[in-house]
Amino acid sequence: MSNSNEMQIGKAGEYLVCVDLIVKGFISFPSEQGLPYDVLLDNGDKLLKIQVKTTLHPREIPQRNKKSVAYIYNVKRKGKGGRAVYHENEVDIFALVALDSRKVGYVFAKDLPTTLILRDDRLRGSYYDEKGIKDYHSVIEHKKAGLTQTETAKHMGLAVATVNRIWQPNYEPFKTSAKYFSDIERGGQWFTNL
Repeated sequence: MSNSNEMQIGKAGEYLVCVDLIVKGFISFPSEQGLPYDVLLDNGDKLLKIQVKTTLHPREIPQRNKKSVAYIYNVKRKGKGGRAVYHENEVDIFALVALDSRKVGYVFAKDLPTTLILRDDRLRGSYYDEKGIKDYHSVIEHKKAGLTQTETAKHMGLAVATVNRIWQPNYEPFKTSAKYFSDIERGGQWFTNL
C-alpha cells in the first residue's frame, strides 16, 4: 500500500471519529499534523487527546484448525513502521475505526494492551471456540436423549472421538475472553466518565 493511500485511510478514520463524536453531542476537531494524537475532544471541562487507529477490514488470524478473521489494531505503536511507542499522557483515548462497516469504538489509553484483536460482529457464533461451546451443549442434549456416541457424532457431523471427549465427566469447553467490536462501541453515557 502506498504512503498516500495509507494517509487517506488514516484521514478517513479521523474524520469518521469527529463525525461520531459530534453526532453524540461533543465538540471535536482534527489536530495538527505531527502531534501524537489525531483528534481533540472538548468534554466541557478539558480537552482530551484521541489517537485514531484505522483498518480497512478484518484480517486473517493464524490458527491451527481453521481460519479466523478479526480487526487487528497495533494500538501502542506509533510512527513509520511502528518503531516508537506512545508515552504516558500523550494520548487519553484510542479511537478504533473499522472502515468497511463505518464503526468507531473507544478505549481509554490506560486500559489497552499493545495489540487489540476485535472479532467481527457479522461473524458472531462462527468462531472456533463459540462453535465448540455450541457443540458441547448439543452433544449433552443428545446424551440426555439417550443417543449413543456414534449416533450423536453422525447426527452432528462430528468425529466420534470428539463426542467421546465431550462426554467425559470433567470436560469443560474452551471459553475465550475475546471481544467483539461492538464491545467497544460506546453511546453517549460512556463519555460521562470523562
